[in-house]
Amino acid sequence: MAREVTVERVVPGGSGLARLDGAVVLVAGGLPGDRLLVEPRGDGPRLLRADVLSVVAPGPHRRPAEDVCPLARDGACGGCDWPAARIESHGPLKEELVRDALRRIGRVPDAEIPAIRFVASPRSYRLRSRLRWDGGGALGFLGRASSSVADLDSCEVVSAALLGRLPAVREALAAANVPECELQTLEGNEGSPLLGELRFDRALPEPERVAAALHGPLDGVRVLFSGRLAASRGASSLRLEVAGAPFRVSVSSFFQANRFLLDAFLEEARAAARDAARAGVSRGALDLYAGAGFLTRALLEAGFETDAVESDRSSGADLVANLAAWRSEGLPGRGRAVGRGPGRRGGRRGGAEEVLLAGPVLRGGGPGEQEQRRGGQGARHRLLASSQAFVNRLASRGRRSISLMRTSVELPFSISSKKRISSGYQTSPFFESLQSFLQRG
Repeated sequence: MAREVTVERVVPGGSGLARLDGAVVLVAGGLPGDRLLVEPRGDGPRLLRADVLSVVAPGPHRRPAEDVCPLARDGACGGCDWPAARIESHGPLKEELVRDALRRIGRVPDAEIPAIRFVASPRSYRLRSRLRWDGGGALGFLGRASSSVADLDSCEVVSAALLGRLPAVREALAAANVPECELQTLEGNEGSPLLGELRFDRALPEPERVAAALHGPLDGVRVLFSGRLAASRGASSLRLEVAGAPFRVSVSSFFQANRFLLDAFLEEARAAARDAARAGVSRGALDLYAGAGFLTRALLEAGFETDAVESDRSSGADLVANLAAWRSEGLPGRGRAVGRGPGRRGGRRGGAEEVLLAGPVLRGGGPGEQEQRRGGQGARHRLLASSQAFVNRLASRGRRSISLMRTSVELPFSISSKKRISSGYQTSPFFESLQSFLQRG
């Protein structure tokens, strides 16, 4: 049955929070101040979810309906979280998400939350995109909460260069009779070259033929079956220039997705690393989830001896290549790539790492910073985190555990002179690195 609700605020993931008969309603696409007609469906004892049937009265953050991307207007495309939000509203809405997370999860009083600087981005920002080919002619993003593919002929988040090349890619996929698959793309700074990786759940009889068919519409192609390389044509990596720093990045690797914020993000990390270096906290640092070394670069420039932790094979290979290239520049800090936690390769470095730089483990979030005192020592761990989820957990007050988003694992530990982790944890480079970091004295 259709009901009318008023959205109070947005929550991570893009839904608007409303209330109905004492239950929370998460409305896909709802924005603060919207009065909406929705059809709720149960998702727990006190939680409902709903899609918008109609807008009774728009709130101050909603764009006119005619300005909204036509593919996103009815939920056919799920490529962005807030397609109906005015671009000037993105800053206030995202700032409130961060403040709410620190307030509710971190138990940080509003008075202690520093000013949040929002760096706006133009539309058409994506440097990397993950598209879906349905095997029948449609190439684009999946619909919201759907397995249907929205054929991408216009879009506000991908680049004009990618949109211009998609017709030829679509034609090549159809001509080669390619079955359903995922297409991961990576572009150069100005939209060229364009690399692609086709990912299939099961083997194809002629992967080389598929790679050959797509090489041309794409400047480089890789074909993967269940994560294993089956065929390739052309380049698989490219060079990106960010705020004067060179990075090798492969189409399979993680890298920041917003082309317009790369320079600002790296400069922010540089400033944070310089501040930590001037404070004389330590000469050792960890970059967790290092990827190709985006944040590692800032630490090396500031003079830190850095363990960059990355277990993904492709990202790790780019990280190793970038570290080797940067050595020739004479950066003041030294870095090493760690695939299984610090101390597993080349022995343990002398001195204690006091600087922990955590790369984004989830989407979103600019650099944030928290400092956590170690009991009884008067020293500090300086936590430089670009992930909202990481800040949420490490900012928690009065807790003796760290709980990490998207895992079912908690890391109970005691902050003491020995910095002891008191119980078991899931084995992974991240958890091993965090344990080693907390245990070092």
